[in-house]
Amino acid sequence: MGERLGQDAAFAAWILEAAAGRSSFDVPLLVLAGLHFQVLSRRPEARELAAYYPSVGGPAPATAPGLGPTLFATLDAFRDELAAFIATRPVQTNEGARGLCWLLPATYTGWKSAHLVELGASAGLNLAADGRRYELSLQGGGLQVFGLGREDAFAVQGEGDFAPPATGVPPQILSRSGCDLAPLALADSAKRAYLAAFVWADQPARLQALKAGISALLQASSNPPLSLEACRLPEELPAYLAGLGRLAAPCILFNSYITMYLPDRGRGLAPLVARWARAQPHPVLWLQWEHLRGDHAPKAPVPGWLAWQADLWQNGRHGHWHLAWVHPHGSRVCWLPALAPWRDFWS
Repeated sequence: MGERLGQDAAFAAWILEAAAGRSSFDVPLLVLAGLHFQVLSRRPEARELAAYYPSVGGPAPATAPGLGPTLFATLDAFRDELAAFIATRPVQTNEGARGLCWLLPATYTGWKSAHLVELGASAGLNLAADGRRYELSLQGGGLQVFGLGREDAFAVQGEGDFAPPATGVPPQILSRSGCDLAPLALADSAKRAYLAAFVWADQPARLQALKAGISALLQASSNPPLSLEACRLPEELPAYLAGLGRLAAPCILFNSYITMYLPDRGRGLAPLVARWARAQPHPVLWLQWEHLRGDHAPKAPVPGWLAWQADLWQNGRHGHWHLAWVHPHGSRVCWLPALAPWRDFWS
């Protein structure tokens, strides 16, 4: 018992020093991702720990008595590398199901082509959502499919009345651009392993989905090229948007589950986006999956669910729709009455 308490105290002192200045929300994710990265990188010092990781075929259950000692031994072996990882690396999200945020609403517009821009793009996987496959189960039966992918479908359970688009065909994407605090270009295997490290090790299906997403992204970014830029939101957003220039076609702007990471929880984004959108010569459609905040904001039907919202600037006018509530992983959607007016607006 005394040895275990000593280990716990030493770990606590180490993690407090390594995590100084980091968000308490980020630190547990970074610790686990740092270990997972070493396992995925097949480091010899992580070989024994890898036996407990289904992501690399580890057969040992997490309840096995050897996990604790092995974990502490691996932490000790990578003490300096993990401390640097925790202190400097950003949390990288990679939930490809969130690509539905822009893909589904865009199919209603009837636009032949559009430019695509993501705020908080990470590695840009959701910029290639049109190359994936999303299968929406309708309440009462039936299936609606979005995207051109044929395999590795995202299953989405719909609740409430769904008002389908006329064709379900999204615009042709003329350019794919994204910004992030630390954009991750997936040019080499080390960066792909880094992104995969933030997937829970006991979810091999999500790792397979990530691999499919990377494949779709590489295919989509060949023509036109994908552009990812560093940008600190919200303060550097005006400069980033100005750098896009005056777009020669409509623009689809989107973000999903990023505002909780911003210092102002996203309150500063709306006026900046509106100012830029009003100056564009073509329509700008802004789509979001984010938490609603404020005392008078509508409450989600399930705690933690996100509001699926659409804002459109077109011909000097601004429209706003709250289309649905959605699970953060995009696995369930509760449609709201505003979806029918949204469909009718475009028809």
